[in-house]
Amino acid sequence: MTDSSTQQGDGSIGLLDAVAIEVGLIVGGALFALIGVGVGLAGAGVTISFAVAMTIAVLGLVPTAMLGATFPTTCGHYRYPARFVSPTLAFLAAWGLGISMFAGGLPLYALTAGEYLTPFVSMSTTTTGLLILTLFFVLNLFGIRLAARVQLLMFLGLLVALGAFVVQGIPAIETANLTPVFASGTTGILVGAGVLYFTCLGANFVIDLGGDLRDATVTIPQSFLVSIPIVFLLYVSVAVVAVGTVGVDAMTGQTLSVVAQQILSPAFRTVFIVCGALFAVATSLNATFILIPRYAEALSDAGVFPEILGMTNDRFGTAHWTLLGTYVLSAVVLLAPLPFDDLGTMLAFGGAFVVTAVMAAAISVIRRRPPEFDPTAFPLSMRVVYGMALLAVPLNLLLLLLLAVQSTLLFGVWILLLAGGLLYYHLRMNYYGVRDTSSKEHPR
Repeated sequence: MTDSSTQQGDGSIGLLDAVAIEVGLIVGGALFALIGVGVGLAGAGVTISFAVAMTIAVLGLVPTAMLGATFPTTCGHYRYPARFVSPTLAFLAAWGLGISMFAGGLPLYALTAGEYLTPFVSMSTTTTGLLILTLFFVLNLFGIRLAARVQLLMFLGLLVALGAFVVQGIPAIETANLTPVFASGTTGILVGAGVLYFTCLGANFVIDLGGDLRDATVTIPQSFLVSIPIVFLLYVSVAVVAVGTVGVDAMTGQTLSVVAQQILSPAFRTVFIVCGALFAVATSLNATFILIPRYAEALSDAGVFPEILGMTNDRFGTAHWTLLGTYVLSAVVLLAPLPFDDLGTMLAFGGAFVVTAVMAAAISVIRRRPPEFDPTAFPLSMRVVYGMALLAVPLNLLLLLLLAVQSTLLFGVWILLLAGGLLYYHLRMNYYGVRDTSSKEHPR
């Protein structure tokens, strides 16, 4: 088995593909599923919640881009903390993210797809969601090249659909619906930002594909410069149209289909649901299936997971056992009667935690300056990057705390599962003669 930690870009994924994966993870199922939850928490101030969430995400993006451009590797969210901070912290961050994706992200995206398809099919939301989950599991069995091509096509359709939604929605906005902005108070806006935070995080995860990117040292920063402005403009525009057209009460806890019913003609409504909602959910599902095997392979290479999880299909190069496990676990959660807001909150827990670990790695790199680190290779001053990483750590922890206070029971479950992972790691490393080699691997 090859050591993916030392892979350079093999040309499978170029700049446009990277942007499509990033935007698909950011403007994905989470936006279409969680905007109503955000409105319920922040009211008309949901646009400010998006701005706060995006600002905190960008604070983490710049140090993440620095690491990805300087040390391109596969599964950077695990390898960077493992090498530059602590293998135990790196494992916990990856494990916590896995919990959030299996118990939050994938079932959330699939159920959202089922929700939007309800008017068109005579199946339950859960059944439809399960079929869509199955479709992207099968697609990813055939390799990353095919999955990336499909991602790009859906990304283009998504931009067209959201653009049409905004353009047709602007004339229907009633300014009275957009006030008062602070009716829910500062706490409501901040908690709303916490729930919506993961909807702003997707671009970070392109560093997990560093080994598959073409010229990763250039592609990663450039892809961020393209994807983040696109996402920010879309988020603010969609939030303003959603609240401005139907009002806070009508939008609370609902999806964007409520708005589409009011402002779009039947023909455009179909385009919006297929190319907008479904493609958004599909790009999130697809990108998640692309990313998760990278974590399993990295943890398998380090000896933390059994070797079988790092095994790849000889023909397509896909980690078929990991993909199967991902599909089964997320399908089980999908079939459980968990509400959308719980799934979204669970998703945010892992996102805030893993970003904090990566920021700690960026801080360590800038402080210690490893021999292969060239600070002049990154376009921004290291002082600026260092300051952004330092600020991102407490802000991410604050969001995690706010979410924990808002959903104490759910956070307790997440912590319990995190503790179970720590116990597994301790037993694996200390009682089975396995040595975590993560800190010895050198992303480059």
